[in-house]
Amino acid sequence: MDLIFSSFLFHRGPTHSIVAITVLMIPFFIIYRKKSIPYFAALLSHILIGDLFTGGIELFWPLSQGWFGVFNYESNGLPIALTELLLFIVSLPLMYKMGDLQTLLKPNKKNWALIIPFLAVLGPLLWLLRGWQDSPISIVLVAPSLFWLALFTYSILIWLRALIAKKS
Repeated sequence: MDLIFSSFLFHRGPTHSIVAITVLMIPFFIIYRKKSIPYFAALLSHILIGDLFTGGIELFWPLSQGWFGVFNYESNGLPIALTELLLFIVSLPLMYKMGDLQTLLKPNKKNWALIIPFLAVLGPLLWLLRGWQDSPISIVLVAPSLFWLALFTYSILIWLRALIAKKS
């Protein structure tokens, strides 16, 4: 989101704060309870595994505007890519066990919201096509990215099909 709204949000700032994300997740914890935990964990893994190791983040914004970083790996470097690939592999059985994958394969009135993660995955892939050197992702992550794009596309299309059938 900070890349999309870069005119008033800077990359790895408030949108990468554990405090801000926890506060924003409170309504989801209240409404969806345990079902929101994997999504919270996914956000935290992006911050704590991805960006914390690739240059730093404003970890405790708004309580502190200090930047925290562990290493300065390239975001498309092999250590980060392999970590993200491992998390992808681990996430699939967890999502299956919790029923999230099955939910994505059924019509649901909330499937329209998948356009957000769809665009979040599509953006770096398009950047990758533009040139390898300045890409925000590694070639190692193309297959998982294509998997998510296909899954999100399918979910959005079955939502649209159900919506059109309902109006007919």
